[in-house]
Amino acid sequence: MSAPRSPQGTLPLWVKLAPLAYLPLFLVWYFALEGRPATGMVVVESTLDALIPFDARWAIGYFAWFPFLLGFIGWLLVRDFRSYAETPRLAFLLIVGMTACLVGYTVWPTTQTLRPAVYPDQGWFTDVVAGLQGFDDPSNVFPSLHVYTSLVVAYCLITSRYVRSVWVKVAGIVLTVVIALSTAFLKQHSIVDAFGSAALFLLVLAAWSLLTPKVGTTPGDAHPA
Repeated sequence: MSAPRSPQGTLPLWVKLAPLAYLPLFLVWYFALEGRPATGMVVVESTLDALIPFDARWAIGYFAWFPFLLGFIGWLLVRDFRSYAETPRLAFLLIVGMTACLVGYTVWPTTQTLRPAVYPDQGWFTDVVAGLQGFDDPSNVFPSLHVYTSLVVAYCLITSRYVRSVWVKVAGIVLTVVIALSTAFLKQHSIVDAFGSAALFLLVLAAWSLLTPKVGTTPGDAHPA
């Protein structure tokens, strides 16, 4: 016998899809902050950054962020559509944390000077990274959105009642670590940005825990991933 469906399963379609409306708002705000003059920006760096060599081959991990984030969001929206038990948590963690990042970028602009003046020749990896950093200026760096959103996805994945496979959970953790490291090896971020992202994640997660009751129901259509 399957467990009873969550009362949230009766929510209208527009409510379930409402979190997606945040995406265009985020993009408009984010790109409005891009290209600002670096004058007056706070340089966020650490002596630890000098211990991490630039390596363009980490572009694989960096760009893996896109399917990791978008793929998980799409999968959970479909998988959790009937019960709508886990989507609110994902939406809260992403929207609150990403908005906090944007507010920080707006009132406390940050930058870094870690990118190499001359890129080492590592084949097409170098071309890809040079192209990326040609249009992605080194601003809006603290905390790292790349790292923050990866932490959110990893947490929601490993705690999801739809995911039973240990290997899938381990893969999510490993990929999150790789993505975080890639931001440092590509000199997209300082290691400080990653720690800032982790701190922000813990704060937003604590806020979610305080604002929501503990519900022990299991989605009736949950099956191993």
